[in-house]
Amino acid sequence: MSNALRFAVLTDLHFVPAGQTIYGFDPRACLARALAFLRTLPQVDFLVIAGDLCDRGEAGAYDSLRTALAELPVPVILMVGNHDNRSQFRAVFPDAPDDGQGFVQGLHVFDQASLITLDTLDEEAPGHHGRLCATRLAFLEDALRQAPADRPVLLFQHHPPMTLSIPPMDAIRLRDADAELAAFARAGRQPDYLFMGHVHRPISGLWRGIPYHIQRALMHQVHHEFDQAGRIMGAIEAPDLAYVTVQDGEVLIHDCSFSYEGPAFDLESPEAAAVETPLDLVNH
Repeated sequence: MSNALRFAVLTDLHFVPAGQTIYGFDPRACLARALAFLRTLPQVDFLVIAGDLCDRGEAGAYDSLRTALAELPVPVILMVGNHDNRSQFRAVFPDAPDDGQGFVQGLHVFDQASLITLDTLDEEAPGHHGRLCATRLAFLEDALRQAPADRPVLLFQHHPPMTLSIPPMDAIRLRDADAELAAFARAGRQPDYLFMGHVHRPISGLWRGIPYHIQRALMHQVHHEFDQAGRIMGAIEAPDLAYVTVQDGEVLIHDCSFSYEGPAFDLESPEAAAVETPLDLVNH
């Protein structure tokens, strides 16, 4: 058995300038808790943050994020989402992935897997939907061809291309799903796993034969009002960090509720089994 590749995934940080909050949440405090948990994990080779780094794409928000990430002991792969601004982002993070055409995307090859990080931000027609123009589709096609054939390809993009039965979010999904599928066909290869953010909900499934994982947001979550049209409704739910292991062609994803502060108890303990309410487990 070969050495595993292990990495963490966060998404939708929605940072604002220092001293500000969003819906009452302090993004710096939320990220600090996530990074503190990350340091407790047995192995983390890098962290992927899958877009919506900031809420309004302000220089001050990116400055605040840079400060928050400064002490992290592992590399970070940053992506942009619909709330980001490329020029403001690039000014603060000049070493972020760059395809040479102005987009924040890259091919990252490791011994156990290759990661492709796509830029789905549409600044030509501002809105919250995602786009893949001809330049980005060509990059995707080339990256799939260049990725070694002997290991899985994990594709990361902020916007999902599929419908998810949450109509207000489906209205702002990626608008180029068919073109993306065509790029896979031209490359003669599709990704082995697809990772996304944007929806602020934990969702998994199968899209045109490709398994996918949508990561819960670091910040506020989206309420699951299935098949009901209307405004996007928020929810105060605990965030998750995904802990991904890739080894010998297998992909394992743990969603970790790093903000959980309740008890951990022995499931085989007679004392724990005898409590009257879950609150009584605190002392077990």
